[in-house]
Amino acid sequence: MRFFAQKGLASDISDVWGKLSGYSDAFKKASTGDDGKQYFVPATYYPWAVFYRKSVWQQHGYQQPKTLDDLTALAAQMKKDGLTPIAFADKDGWPAMGTFDILNLRINGYQFHVDLMAGKESWTSDKVKKVFDTWAGLLPLHQPDSLGRTWQEAAQSLQQKKSGMYLLGLFVGQQFSNEEQSDLDFFTFPEIDPAIGAKALDAPIDGYMMARKPKNEDSARKLLEYFGGKAAADITVKNDPATLVANSGADVSGYTALQKKAAELVGSATEIAQFLDRDTRPDFASTVIIPALQQFIKNPKDIGGLTSSIENQKKSIFTD
Repeated sequence: MRFFAQKGLASDISDVWGKLSGYSDAFKKASTGDDGKQYFVPATYYPWAVFYRKSVWQQHGYQQPKTLDDLTALAAQMKKDGLTPIAFADKDGWPAMGTFDILNLRINGYQFHVDLMAGKESWTSDKVKKVFDTWAGLLPLHQPDSLGRTWQEAAQSLQQKKSGMYLLGLFVGQQFSNEEQSDLDFFTFPEIDPAIGAKALDAPIDGYMMARKPKNEDSARKLLEYFGGKAAADITVKNDPATLVANSGADVSGYTALQKKAAELVGSATEIAQFLDRDTRPDFASTVIIPALQQFIKNPKDIGGLTSSIENQKKSIFTD
């Protein structure tokens, strides 16, 4: 949003915000451009976490892992039990960003992560190399051939009880029937460094922006005001059990147990990232990071070459 606002491609909708209620300061901050004006109306949000089916875990006596070592041991046991430990897909390029994000947040902390996304830190640093090295150690526990699989297909392996876990957004629930929703549960990705802990997470916000020159600006502003209001949020609650509404005035009595737990998780987070392709420049995410992460998944051995390539391309893009 900030990128598009800075480029003059989105309209200032601060006047719409003057008519809205039910949004926390955090949501307003997330909707504000570098110039202090608002360019975005939040509608929904969702945390990324590690999802699993309660019935599968009860059957095998699995316990939620508290550390990376716990997670690795759990995954090894799942393999013995005939499960794919971690469902994984990256055909569309963006899902693997969630894995990079959470490992960087757990290993290097929130501030380093956002600075890296802003182009202020080097991708060739030992900190970034440690992220890829840790990921390389976890890759054998992930579903193989991920570059040929969509996130929906990976979610279906969890739904079909073929995989034990899946790191994804709350929208994973879209691949489960209403009856199966109650069998879904999650835990936040475990800590790697006790000094950093496990309180930071990705929780992207989805919402609406207005083009620089809409054909019918008055109606566009009225529509944004409606989207940001209680009525629209109430409709979302009734129709989508796989997301959370941003407006606190909404009637959330219809939230499932999973939605309530997800809202609590976001509320307890000390820092919230928006997801890699939102926290950095979109041109950097699409032209550099997507092919780089897919290359890493195919060949996780040349971390030095990979990070050097990312850094060299980053320098040319961020000087634009």
